Amino acid sequence: MLQSIREKFSGWILIIIMLLLVVPFALFGINNYFQAQIDTFVAKVNDAEIAPPQLQERLDLQRRQMRQMLGQDADISFVDTPDNKRRVLDSLIDEELRVQDARAAGIEIPASKLQSEILAIDAFKPSGSFDQDTYVAVLRNMSMTPAIFQERVLRDLTAREIVLRVGNSAFVTDAEVDAYLRLQNQTRTFASIRLSAAEQTAPAPTEEEIAKDYEARKSELMTPELVTLEYVEIKADQLEVPAPSDADLQLRYEDQKDRYVVPEQRKASHILIEVASGADAAAQKAALAKAEALLAEINGGKAFADLAKASSDDLGSKQQGGDLGWLEPGASDPAFEEALFKLEVGKVSEPVLGSNGYHLIQLNEIKPESRRQFAEVKAELESEYKASEQDRMFSDLAGALVDEIHRDPQSLQGPAEKLKLEVKRTQPFARSGGVDIAANPAIIEQAFSELVLDRGQTSDLIDLAKNHVAAIRVAERKPPEPRSLEQVRGEIEATLRVAAQRKLLDDKAKALETRLAAGESLDAIAKELGKTPELADAVVRTAGNQDATILEQVFKLARPDKTPVRTVVRINDDERALVELTAVVDANPAAVEKEARDAARAQLASQWTEAETKAYVDALRKKAQVVIAEERLQ
Repeated sequence: MLQSIREKFSGWILIIIMLLLVVPFALFGINNYFQAQIDTFVAKVNDAEIAPPQLQERLDLQRRQMRQMLGQDADISFVDTPDNKRRVLDSLIDEELRVQDARAAGIEIPASKLQSEILAIDAFKPSGSFDQDTYVAVLRNMSMTPAIFQERVLRDLTAREIVLRVGNSAFVTDAEVDAYLRLQNQTRTFASIRLSAAEQTAPAPTEEEIAKDYEARKSELMTPELVTLEYVEIKADQLEVPAPSDADLQLRYEDQKDRYVVPEQRKASHILIEVASGADAAAQKAALAKAEALLAEINGGKAFADLAKASSDDLGSKQQGGDLGWLEPGASDPAFEEALFKLEVGKVSEPVLGSNGYHLIQLNEIKPESRRQFAEVKAELESEYKASEQDRMFSDLAGALVDEIHRDPQSLQGPAEKLKLEVKRTQPFARSGGVDIAANPAIIEQAFSELVLDRGQTSDLIDLAKNHVAAIRVAERKPPEPRSLEQVRGEIEATLRVAAQRKLLDDKAKALETRLAAGESLDAIAKELGKTPELADAVVRTAGNQDATILEQVFKLARPDKTPVRTVVRINDDERALVELTAVVDANPAAVEKEARDAARAQLASQWTEAETKAYVDALRKKAQVVIAEERLQ
């Protein structure tokens, strides 16, 4: 049989079969070669990827802002939680969607607007006006070039511009303003009396009740678990760095000479005759004619600054007589820059057509390209040398500590002795934290982790701040211990007494609410309780002399019809209020002053704009292909 099969599948039949088999086997797996790439993005928005460094940069910015607001020692560990990372990533995704939509709509930010935005940043104005050296130094500290920074600002302006245009589509009618003012300034007249749990007389708990509560909550009434840590810490700013020699600094200066080149700068003023985007030929011709007329006045002896104040359309520089400060190559519209760098000092250019209209440019002063000399930057070099050496030593020492801990995870003393680090010790503390380093949430979390607490090993390095790490190990552990009934008797009695008083308060409030609903007056009940009702006469919802919780509840009540509205409102666990609402009076919108009316319109417009913007971004999300790498947010 085998021979018969071989004969049937010989010759050209076998060739055909082999060809059919060769093709799929030859192509098997070829897609893997073309697709062999490792995705690293944290999110992909259509075809644009958001890389981990972008997310990290935004988190670092949030971290700096939190420290500025709350102080350097504040606990900002929430910044690195997955939930917060997701929120920040969502904002980056929304920003990318707005930028993509703006560019698809043909929105372009004029170079002059980009320039004005950068010139207005306070960080670049140490003495009140834009300073080029400060600008470069600040960006260098942020590891950013001017080109990269300008691109970031441009993206931000683009994202804001599309939102601004969407928001401007929202409008508020007079009827809506009237309705808002009627409610916002509405007054209500009511009386109230307060009941508190502390006023209720509860019997002392019995021995049986105390014993029962003790047995039920025995696990809650134990002493807290306590740990005492031994730890070592490394701080970069505490590492001693040998002072560098002048020769070392000179060599460093020579290696980085290009850093200290200050490009040629030109101090300029301009007059802008704006031409709207998409304007027709007639409008452009009119703008050019106006620019030429102004140039003729300048040539006739009129002061450039006076004409700029009177005629320029650039609101950012108009009041300064058109002064733009010092400009360097790459900071202006290409046509503007080309004309500026051809001018002689004191001369005024012919009208120059830029992206937003015609410019008349006056060159006031020139700073030629220069290089800061070694003596000027020596202190800066010394500071940088010390910082970089501390960073290097910190990195080396931290790396060595990690290695030593991995070699000897059951001891902190050995690694510390090898690296000449001091082993310190905390006071005993519970999961609620202690003092000094034991107050740090990251330390507390690691101290009570399985690795450190249960397995008795040294922790991994814990980041406490920038270039500040610590490693910890439990030196002593005191487990929770049951407290005797006598030790917790007072605590149990107080808890039971409060619970009983709250129960009596609830029962009393329900009974009184039934009487109020049946039509009994508040005065009658108050007299019975020996209380005097507090009268609130024609108060607004923001009245500062009233309890905010009661006010909030009263302004939710229905309007009284023929009889007052009587009810009980909850203030908190220990307080209730009996309320009698007698009058509701809407405000008269016609009596509201124009300034207040305008403020109300602006507030409503802001709310409308916020709603429109959210709806716009939600719509972009629905249309877009957004992929989020959840596993990279951990």
